[in-house]
Formats: sequence, C-alpha cells, structure tokens
Amino acid sequence: MRETDKIGRIYLRKDGRYSMKYKKGMKEDGSTYYGNVYGLSEEEVLEKYRKIVTETIVIDKSLFSGDIYSWLKSVKISCKKSSYSNYEYTAYAHLIPEFGRYKRKQIDRNLINEFTEKMLNSGLTPKTVKDILMILQQILKYHNVNIDITMPKVPKKEIQILTKEHQMLLEQRLSDCIDEDSFGIFLCLYTGLRIGELCALKWKNIDLENNIIRVEKTLIRVKNYDKEIKAKTIVILDDPKSSSSVRNIPIPPFMITILKRFQKDDEYFFLTGKRNFIEPRSYTNHYKVIMKSINLDTYNFHALRHTFSTRCVEDGCDPKTLSEILGHSNVKITLDRYVHPSFDNKIRMMNSLNPMCSFV
Repeated sequence: MRETDKIGRIYLRKDGRYSMKYKKGMKEDGSTYYGNVYGLSEEEVLEKYRKIVTETIVIDKSLFSGDIYSWLKSVKISCKKSSYSNYEYTAYAHLIPEFGRYKRKQIDRNLINEFTEKMLNSGLTPKTVKDILMILQQILKYHNVNIDITMPKVPKKEIQILTKEHQMLLEQRLSDCIDEDSFGIFLCLYTGLRIGELCALKWKNIDLENNIIRVEKTLIRVKNYDKEIKAKTIVILDDPKSSSSVRNIPIPPFMITILKRFQKDDEYFFLTGKRNFIEPRSYTNHYKVIMKSINLDTYNFHALRHTFSTRCVEDGCDPKTLSEILGHSNVKITLDRYVHPSFDNKIRMMNSLNPMCSFV
C-alpha cells in the first residue's frame, strides 16, 4: 500500500488511540502536506476532523469540501434520517479526505478512477464502493458537473429461498411455541415484511376489523453524531425505505385468530407486547437460534421475504399486486428478483403444449 493510500482511513494504533491522516494543504512547490488526527475512538477522530474541515470551509468555500457541505445541507431537509446519516458518514470518511482539498474544476474521471481503485484495493466491497461513488455523483450533479463515473461491477447477490420442505420444518418449529416473539417470523413468511418494518410494527398498525397491516415506520441502526450521546450507533424509528414502502398489507385469514389472542394496547410494539421495541439486530439473533435448532442456519432473515414472494408467484399472483404488497418502488424490481419460475413449473408448462396437427 502506498503512503497516500492511507489518507482518510482510520487506524487503531498500538498505543490504543485511533488516528487518521488527511490532506492539510499545499506546499510552495505544489506538493501536498499532511496532518494527523488522534482520538480514543473512531467517532472522536471523525469529530475532530470535521471541525478541521469546517474551519477550512470558512476560510475558502471554493474548495470541493465546501461543495460537499452545501450538498449535505440541501439534502438534510428532504431525506430520511438514516439516509442522511449514511451521506454524512460517507462524506467525512471518504469523499472529503480524498477530494476536499481540490477545486471543483480539478475533479475529473482520472481522479475518480484512481479513487475507485484505491477503495477496491483497500478491501472495500464493490457494492460499498459503488454506493460511495453514487453519492459523489449526486454531489457533482448538484453543482452542475456531469462526469460519467465508471462504476465497479457488483456481483449479483444470490437470493435465498426456503424450499417447501425447509419451510415446513420452520413452520412446525414455530408452532411448538407460539408467542409474539416467534410469530413475528411467521408473519414475515406470509406478508413479506422487512425486518425493520416488523420491529417497528405497533398494534395500532394492525387492523383486525379490516384484516390489514399498515406499514408506516421502520427501525434502523445508524451512526450517531449527537455529542450528548456516547454510543457509536443509535437505533431510530424512521420512515420506511421509500414512499411506496408505506402500504397496506391484507392479513391472511388463518392468522386472524392468533393475532387476536396476542392483541395489546395500540402503542405497544407487536414483537415485545410492551412500549419498548426489540431492535433488528437482536431479533435477527433470535431468528438464528430458531433456524439453528432445525439445522437451517444458512438462511438469512431476508430469505423469509424472498420465500413469501416466490410462493406468491408460484400461486399465480400477478407481479403488480405482489410489487405493491412488498412495497417496491416499481414492478420491474419485483419482476427482476422474483418472477423466476421453478424448474417444476417449466416442466408443467412444456408438458401442457400440444401440436396443432398430428405428427404420428
């Protein structure tokens, strides 16, 4: 790794402190000189660096760090808290350290390609690098700079779907101990709820008169920038993934009797039956314990949503209806991810074909 490859990355030193190298300024000969920030945690380092950058912007707003700050300010009022937290972290941890000392007109494809290569060589996944570059592209477009950024190729993620035999095993295991905690897994398997949506679900969102679940919020863990709170991350109750994720999901009739048995006060969370929630990470661990007990621990939690979608397609559900139940922003997402018939369905379809005239 070259010395300059360490810029903007936070390291744990042997003395127990964290440090980050950053571009501090330009020498008379045009070369760059560097500074270091130290702290007892990554967050402290990031906060100290943020102050340094802020002071720089006050002196010279013509640098790209100033452009990044103005973009952050513009999106803060319109995007979700979780999205803004991601934007802010990406800006401080990656974009400002790399591009903050340049002027906007100095940023070109070659500079961005070098940055891309550097990130990939540092061990970041192609998906993470692509996400960072997409934020950079948004910032450039906001300032009327159109650069055709070459995105790294992201390997297609394998979609996990429970086989019908494995689904039967899971349902039998869940039926052995029916409570809200375990029934949440069953609910996801037959409604396609995301785990954050499930954890945010309150009884006021479950209408047992009209048999509808109203998805309005999601629970998500984000980076913490509140100086009054020492935790590195915090869990927030936020709006769902997109506007289309706010939706009504019909409840399958066979679930109604069980749900009525659990029913609590409107402000109580479904999974806990109390006013306090269980966060997605903790509930995932509960799910893993159950799956491990039946030797199905290779399936991640999102496999429940994929399994629900696949069963709907197999039962003849049209893509538009399924798309709205899942809360996808458009039906193309549903078609690309889920409308892939099984080989058994292909055999049935081919066996149903008959010639229009006899070949015998």
